[in-house]
Amino acid sequence: MLLANWAFAQASPQVVRIRLGSTVKFAVGDQTGLSSFQWYRDGRPIANATGPVYTASVAGFYQVISVNQQGCRSDLSDGFLLIVEYADLEVRKISESRYVGPGESFDYQISVRNKGNTDATGVEVIDRLPVNLKYMGMSGQSVGKVTIVDQVISWKIPALANNQQLTLTIKTMALKTGTVVNTAQVTALEPDPDLANNRSTDTKTIIGEVAIPNVITPNGDGKNDVLVIDGLELHPDHRLFIFNRWGNEVYRSNGPYKNDWNGNGLNEGTYYYLLKFKEKDGSERSTTGWITLIKN
Repeated sequence: MLLANWAFAQASPQVVRIRLGSTVKFAVGDQTGLSSFQWYRDGRPIANATGPVYTASVAGFYQVISVNQQGCRSDLSDGFLLIVEYADLEVRKISESRYVGPGESFDYQISVRNKGNTDATGVEVIDRLPVNLKYMGMSGQSVGKVTIVDQVISWKIPALANNQQLTLTIKTMALKTGTVVNTAQVTALEPDPDLANNRSTDTKTIIGEVAIPNVITPNGDGKNDVLVIDGLELHPDHRLFIFNRWGNEVYRSNGPYKNDWNGNGLNEGTYYYLLKFKEKDGSERSTTGWITLIKN
């Protein structure tokens, strides 16, 4: 007869549950007349597991063979099914894919999922908003409690079942141009075997006003080889026209400009541009200027 945690087994197999990082002792109950033992996990012998007691920490089905003093081997015993319980939490933070400029609001989605084999308890998601963002509100939260103090968002969830996923939507406003790096992380009371997915970082570029350089040098060195206009992403409805000094059109974008004009086939010199685009409110706007083309 086998013992688990020094208690008699009552079923075949007896299910034993322990928390990840813990151990349990399996033992042969009646050792009278026995001289040696061999423990098995999932039908395979365990190296050096030859005593009447075996301390287990790995999930599996455990059995033992006993050998009496006359050298006779028993059949494999009734066994213990050891289940190692853990909560594998995964958090993901993703911003809206659309282009955003200063003063515009956009959403982040924070999703937390339990990929483990037991419930996660005392779950908390922490999201520290950078100074370039202003918190504007939230939606989608139906479980737990959310608090916001000094740009720190805390989402506390009492319990998250295995394979359960919850999503929280955070609305923010971009305060200035630049790159916004934002990380959310999750913890729980249960052991987590994979800490790599407990953090999720989103990187978003806040786009500034339209900016057009005055010089391009298409000499193949990878620097200023083409005319790159920053900020066009916020104005997808636009057209670019380029003229020589006599007013002749030498380039017209076929639809939105793709940041690819390099003055191919043209002589060095000064050229003039006209950029027409629509604002988000539907009004039309145009800007003009000059570009110096240098090929050497």
